[in-house]
Amino acid sequence: MVPLSLLDLFTPVVPEKRLHPHFNRLISSTDWDIREVLSDWLVDFVDRDGKFVQEFQLTFNSCWWELYLFAVLKSLGWSVDFSHAAPDFVIADATLTIEAVVSNPSDGSPPDWLKSLRDVSDPRDVEPRWLETLARLYNSLDGKRAIYERRYSAMPHVEGKPFILAIHNFSTPDSFQLGDVAMQRLLYDLEKRETFLKNGKVALPLGIFDRPEYRDVSAVMYSSVATYGKVRALGRSNADLCFQAIRIRNNVEMLPIFGTKADYQESLRDGLRIFHNPNASRPLPFGLFEVPDVREFRLIDGEMYTTCHPDGDLCMRQVIRASPG
Repeated sequence: MVPLSLLDLFTPVVPEKRLHPHFNRLISSTDWDIREVLSDWLVDFVDRDGKFVQEFQLTFNSCWWELYLFAVLKSLGWSVDFSHAAPDFVIADATLTIEAVVSNPSDGSPPDWLKSLRDVSDPRDVEPRWLETLARLYNSLDGKRAIYERRYSAMPHVEGKPFILAIHNFSTPDSFQLGDVAMQRLLYDLEKRETFLKNGKVALPLGIFDRPEYRDVSAVMYSSVATYGKVRALGRSNADLCFQAIRIRNNVEMLPIFGTKADYQESLRDGLRIFHNPNASRPLPFGLFEVPDVREFRLIDGEMYTTCHPDGDLCMRQVIRASPG
């Protein structure tokens, strides 16, 4: 095992034609601030199988999400025990385990690096995007749930501890605009629809926290905004960047935000959600995170309760470069 901070994440180790488009963008000269933030995230991260750098350069999204989660855990003051091969994060301080997963576009769908204005949802007709997102989120979560049941649950360092599935939504080109509506439907099904149709044909379940096979999942951690835009907001570059965001204050008041880099503020954890499973065999303590920028959801007697950021919870954000360079 090698601390990743001692490795070179940014020098290509695979043939150029195989490099992920996001990685090619990352190593461009204009993105020095992105590399700076990622280098901070890397500190104390351990590459347990010696493959992380290669996977980051080939597949990108899953490794990016894993690094982001590690940065979040460090910001909470939690220590990760890297002596175990799985799950991804074993947290000694909080006595819990976390497995990371991403929801990527389906085969044949536009990849997230080819997004254009045509891929941005019309807010008046967002339902098709939510349905597409539901299918991708379900497939990713259920695959990891099955791995936990088959492999992780009997591991001595996992057994008896709360287990979190941490997922990022990259499933559509405009996933950063779609918030957490699809995830709320998938986990809780407050509208009592019971199922939805994948591609208009295959029925998949809603309210999966009510299903017995999900009792081992204590909570789902979710974000759709831990993207390039997140690191743009955190970086030191003075590039001409315009930020457009929406926050929701007290769960009802929509706060549109428009500003330049100099005016815009966003924390590392802004946009992160914790959805508690009301039927979990090993519940995650509500309020465990104790920070305003991590929003927690729980269901009690059919009613949803959430924590609220005093300045509004980040729901979506996009970044537009005003000039080249």
